[in-house]
Amino acid sequence: MILNTQRRGATFVVSRQDINGNSAAQSDHPSHVHRCASAFDCEESDSLLFEYLLSSTAREMVKLSILWGVDDNVEGINCYTSGGFHPTHLGDVLSSAKQEYKVLHKLGRGAFSTVWLAQSRTEQFVALKICSAESDSTHEIGIFERLACNSPVPENVVKLLDHFTLRGPNGTHTVLVHDVLGNFSDVVDSAIRPGRKHVRKLCRDITMGLAALHERGIVHGDLHAGNIGIALPTLNNHSYRRVLEYFHQPEATLVLPTTVPENPGALPRYLVSPISVIDYLAAKEKDPPLFDRPLQARIMDLGNAIIADEQTLPACTPAAVCAPEIMFGRVVHPEESGSPSTRASDVWSLACTIYEIVCGASLFHFASPNNNLLGNMATICGEVPDEWRSYWESQERLRDIDISPEVAEAEWKSRLNLMVGPGSMPTEDDMKELFAMLRSMLAIDPARRPSAAEVAKHPWFER
Repeated sequence: MILNTQRRGATFVVSRQDINGNSAAQSDHPSHVHRCASAFDCEESDSLLFEYLLSSTAREMVKLSILWGVDDNVEGINCYTSGGFHPTHLGDVLSSAKQEYKVLHKLGRGAFSTVWLAQSRTEQFVALKICSAESDSTHEIGIFERLACNSPVPENVVKLLDHFTLRGPNGTHTVLVHDVLGNFSDVVDSAIRPGRKHVRKLCRDITMGLAALHERGIVHGDLHAGNIGIALPTLNNHSYRRVLEYFHQPEATLVLPTTVPENPGALPRYLVSPISVIDYLAAKEKDPPLFDRPLQARIMDLGNAIIADEQTLPACTPAAVCAPEIMFGRVVHPEESGSPSTRASDVWSLACTIYEIVCGASLFHFASPNNNLLGNMATICGEVPDEWRSYWESQERLRDIDISPEVAEAEWKSRLNLMVGPGSMPTEDDMKELFAMLRSMLAIDPARRPSAAEVAKHPWFER
């Protein structure tokens, strides 16, 4: 059972004794993870502010609700088990060989990690990606080390600032320390609506980042809008006090086991909903406003990246941005591990991502491999690959679809009409040029797709 609670001025969290039956003075954390009673070398008033925002008292509680099942705003509690997530709390201090990092708030979570806003002892804001104990993070570190061997490090790819291991009740976890990036979705409505000046620049940033990876022999393998971040170079001009004050109390979901856990230390005392640092900067920085400045996009999450010449891992690309040569194998042979990602499949994903950014909707709307998705791909591309033909003719749903260059032309024309109108931005000429670029990237034959470096030189980026 988990309880969600919000209150004015502070977060209500139960004590370790309340949850696990242990004394609050006891600790199940290893020596290099300790509770933060005060901020690093800060004034007493800062310490009091931090403690106030993380208070565990309940006297101001105004809402208490019991939630059964899953709260989509936080990770599932079942992730906190042997081999899973590390139980992290606001105020924890994590130490590497060269730096200490204090956890201030949560930025997000993925299938294999939680990500936290932290501040180093040198007062630099960082993002701590704490990987699950069972995930193979050495592979991702190797990718970053390969990037670091090539100078300069690409500007449009997330940077690895530090990394270390963390021993906890659920195992040994790799912690990756990155620069803090804003969620791309947080700027879409405000900053890059169709016609706004940022859209072309951000799409070119993503393309340049992918070209830089490919130049260094790295295939991303999981490129989509959710793996794009926005650089926040001015964040370090702000104090952590201002950041915490802006977000007031964290929204916390209390963890109250209905039975005594086998390993009480495996569970966090509470789960925290993520914050948007972009929302904070947009509210605090007005001269000029954040969204009137040049924004920079960076590709992030290299956990599924591979070395192009090795191709050892099957592709993990989401269905909506997955290249047809990989998707066909998933549909026809679901029992097999599947083909690895390639530079050409990355370019297909890039085209789907650019389309979504500019048009505000996905090019393909299917979340899982199926014949409908294969049919849509062939319709958009205007042809059925020869290697698909035998399977295609065996499927009534597929063989009845009218696939031809003329049908593809009509489909793109229909999409163009949805995007433009009298006096609209972007203009019809602009969208025609964009669609011409995307259609070259969406060639159903991967050998006919341009490289990412070639795409970056397309005249659409210079309009």
